Amino acid sequence: MKGPIRIFITVLGMAGVAAVVAVLLIVPALRRTEADRAATQDRRAQLLKLQRVAALISDLQEEIGRLQEALTFFEDRLPEEHEIDVILREVWLIADSQSLTPRSIRTSKPETMPRYNSQPITLSLEGPFENFYEFLLGLERLPRLTKVRQMQVTKSPLAEGVVQVDLLMDIFFEK
Repeated sequence: MKGPIRIFITVLGMAGVAAVVAVLLIVPALRRTEADRAATQDRRAQLLKLQRVAALISDLQEEIGRLQEALTFFEDRLPEEHEIDVILREVWLIADSQSLTPRSIRTSKPETMPRYNSQPITLSLEGPFENFYEFLLGLERLPRLTKVRQMQVTKSPLAEGVVQVDLLMDIFFEK
C-alpha cells in the first residue's frame, strides 16, 4: 500500500506544482501575450489612419500648389490701376472696329476686394447685332480680366437688325 499511496501523493504533488506553475507563470504570460496582440492591432490601426492622413496631406499640398499657380495666372492678368485707361481705350477700339456707336461710357467708384479691386464701367452702344456679338468676343479676347455683370439688349425702333445695348462690366486690377 505504501507504493500506490506514494505514487498517488507524488502524482497529486506534481499536479499541484503544475497548477501553481500554470496559475503563477503560464496564465500571466498568456494575458501579456493577448494584451500585446491587442496593442499591436491598435497600433496597426493607428498606422493605417496615419498613412491615410499622410496621403490626404500630400494630395492637399498638390492641390495648394495647383491653386497657387492658378492664382498667379490670374494675378498676372490683373492690370495696375494706372492701366485702366488703356483698357478703356481697348474697349473703345473694339467697339469702333465693329462699327458700333458708343453713346456713353461711365465709370463708377472702384470696388475694393481683399486681393484686387474692380472698376465698374457702364457702356451704352448701338449698332448691328452681329457686330455686337463680335464686340463681346473681342472683350473676351482681351488679355486682362473683365466681366460683363449686366447686359440689356433692346431692338432699335429706327432700323432692322440694329440693337441698343447697355452693359455693366467690371475691369479687375491690382491694388
